[in-house]
Amino acid sequence: MAGAGAKPFIDKKLLQRKVILFSKTYSPACTTAKEILGSYGLKFPNYEVVEIEARQDCNQIENYFQILCLTDRREVPQLFMDGKYVGGEKEITRMHANGDLGKKLVVAGALK
Repeated sequence: MAGAGAKPFIDKKLLQRKVILFSKTYSPACTTAKEILGSYGLKFPNYEVVEIEARQDCNQIENYFQILCLTDRREVPQLFMDGKYVGGEKEITRMHANGDLGKKLVVAGALK
């Protein structure tokens, strides 16, 4: 189960931003996801990248992703739009390639 601090931290973050990417600075998959999302020119406060590896509850956060995303994947990157799980690096890459990512960003209100 998610730790006492992990769930409220993630839930609060999901309410604060239209688009949020949970990431780790040293992960090649996260770097790819950040580069793709960066190519859309997303800006704070609509978009935020949250690097979780320095947090004491990093493991609990990853455990909570399994519950939140209804998947057995707990590793980052994890992308959310309007508080809903969108996907990890594979989904981000695929949606970017087929044009769906830009459309989703517009619908989420992060892009015009």
